[in-house]
Order: sequence, then structure tokens, then C-alpha cells
Amino acid sequence: MKKSTMLFTSITLAATVLAACGNDSENAANTGSNSQEQTNSASQSSETQSNDMTIENAVTTKQVEAYQKMLDELNKMKEDEEVDWDLIESTYSSELKSAVNEIDNEFDTFITTGIQAGKSGELDQNVARQMIDKGTQSYFYQKQKSLQQAVIDAKDAKKDEEAMLHFEEVKLLTKKVFVPTAEKRDSYYELEGDSSLVENINNGLSAQEDALSEGDMENFAVTKQVTDKSIYKSYYLAANSYAEKIEEAVNSGETEELQIMQTEALGFYQAIKGSLSGGDEEAAQKLSELFDISNDPEAIKADEVSNLFERAFAGKIKGYHEKVAELDENNLSEGKEAAMEANVFLKAIEMPLMEALGEEETNAMYEDAQSWFDAVSNNDAEEANKLSEQILTKLESVVE
Repeated sequence: MKKSTMLFTSITLAATVLAACGNDSENAANTGSNSQEQTNSASQSSETQSNDMTIENAVTTKQVEAYQKMLDELNKMKEDEEVDWDLIESTYSSELKSAVNEIDNEFDTFITTGIQAGKSGELDQNVARQMIDKGTQSYFYQKQKSLQQAVIDAKDAKKDEEAMLHFEEVKLLTKKVFVPTAEKRDSYYELEGDSSLVENINNGLSAQEDALSEGDMENFAVTKQVTDKSIYKSYYLAANSYAEKIEEAVNSGETEELQIMQTEALGFYQAIKGSLSGGDEEAAQKLSELFDISNDPEAIKADEVSNLFERAFAGKIKGYHEKVAELDENNLSEGKEAAMEANVFLKAIEMPLMEALGEEETNAMYEDAQSWFDAVSNNDAEEANKLSEQILTKLESVVE
């Protein structure tokens, strides 16, 4: 494992890069579900809240409690205790299933398959456990995105109490679901300080909370990128780390838990595969095939998985650069948004860039990316095009 010294910039630098961008185009993209359905899901949740608008009575709180109840029951298998699959099935059906389907029915299929296979004994119980756990985590990630938009929508509608409640729901999901996952990635990849996923998630939330309390929703929309993309990166690194663990286990002859690790990789990948398909559909599909538990986990090679992720991220980055180049000076806001998205995803593959280019050249590439964003912001098309070509040429040399 290699230590990355700069996986993410500090919240201050990130805010500088993201400044003047009020929307998240990645949120608007198809991430495996309809974005309007996600917004509707959050809105419907708010309608069912208690009149006192407390986090204790929020739908998200009840869903997290149901998730933890299922995990507590599933974790009995670690102690060789009997698992009550009927309890897991009824808890999921009554508290989560409908909401999961509203976000993405593929998540429901994945979770339900795990429950049924665990109950029938068709799959190893630990494989079934990971399908249920990671499938639900994928749902919570997409729910977080819809809740972020619900905060903005409620604030725009001057429903301040509702906006604050939705943000409290985001914070709850972060504490109970996302941070524990990010902590494991920080530990595995030795990420500390400004590189720490946990630190960046918490810094993003803190900046969002400040913006929300001040009624600065433009800055709220900017800083939510730090929160969201740090969580996104933790899911990418989780899937990538299991590919590394699988190959290491195969090489050492310790193959008993290969399918369990493969299922964990697939579960984390579920959350972001729709987004990555927009970068390179072939690469994203190949990752799906490698992680699919119907395929031999011994076929998973860490370098291949890493390269496929790089291809998908590179495709997204190139797409945003092309979008910027096609926009005219009357679309400044949209241009900044697309440039910011490109830079965020460029940061996501910092570790492979460091390995391929070295620290000095990688840092120079990020300086070019910042200058490109500045040129786009200043409507300097000539400078922006020159820098874009430099960035993409260097990126293509790494991916190829």
C-alpha cells in the first residue's frame, strides 16, 4: 500500500477550486436512477415527518435504525449464532424496501437477493450478509444526494425548519454509515491530514452547516461537493481495495473468503457504477462483471481493476473538458460547473497519477487544472483551451 500525501486538498483550497459554482452537475447526471425520483423521494419523506420536525422522528432516522437492526442480527453469524432471517426480511420490507425502490430498483434486487439467498442457504451466509449491508449502504449514498438537494429546495421555498431537518439527516447518515466506511479506507491507504477522507467529509459538512446557518445557499451548493465527492471516493477506494485484497489472498493461497470480498467490492461499486458508466461504459461494465459473484473471484487482478477505474474517471474528465470547450461566453456559470467537476474527478485518481507520473509532475498537473478553472471562470477561451489540451494529453498518457 502506498501512502498518498495529498489525496484531497484542504477545505479552504477545495472551496477556492469550487468557488462560483452553485450546482452539482454530477447530481443531475444519471447515477443509476432518475434524479427527479430522488428529489421526490426526499420530498415525500419530509411530508411524513412528525409535525415537530425533529431528527428523532425523521424517516432517515428510522431507516438507519432498521439498517442497524438488520446488521445486529446478521452479525450473529460472526459468533456462529443462528440468524433470524425472517426478522431481517420483515425489517427490510417494512422500513426500507419501498424507499430503496424509489431511489434505484437495482439496489432492492441486490438486497432482496441477499436476503432470500441467505434464508434459503443458496449462498454462503457471509456473502448474503455483505449483499444486504453494502446494498443498503449504496442506497444511503444516493439518498444523501437527494437530501442535499432537498435542503436547497426547502430553503428556496423558505421552509427553513425543513431545510435544517434534511441537513440533520445528511449528518446522521454521515456519522452512522459513511464515516465508518471512510475510516477503513483511511487506515488501509494510510491517508492522514488533508488526505484523510474522514477529515474531508467532516470539513465539507462543517462548511455546509456554516453556509446554511448564514443562508448562503450558493456556498452550500459549492461545499457539498467536498462532502459528496469524499464519500464517492471512499466507495471507489473500498471497491479498489478489495480487488487488491483478493489478489493478495489468491497469491498466498488463502482463498476461503474470496467470494465474500468479491461481494463487498460489488456492493460498494453499486453506489457509483451508474456515474462511472458515463465516463467509460465498457470499463464500468467490465468492473461489474469482475465483481459479479457469479464470476470467479480469482480472475480479479488489482492492476486491471485500477486501470478500469482510471479509464472511467478519465472518460468523465474528458467529457467535462469537451463540454467546457463547446460552451460560449454566455454560459459562464455552466462552464465553471463543468470545469469544477472535471477537477474533482481528477483528484479522485490522485494515487494512480502519483504512481505513474511522480509527485512533482502530478502536482504540476493539478496546478494546470486550477489554472484551467481560473481561465474558464475569466472567460479566457484561448488560455482555457491550451491548458485543457495539456491536461488531457498528460491524462491520456497515464490511462493508456
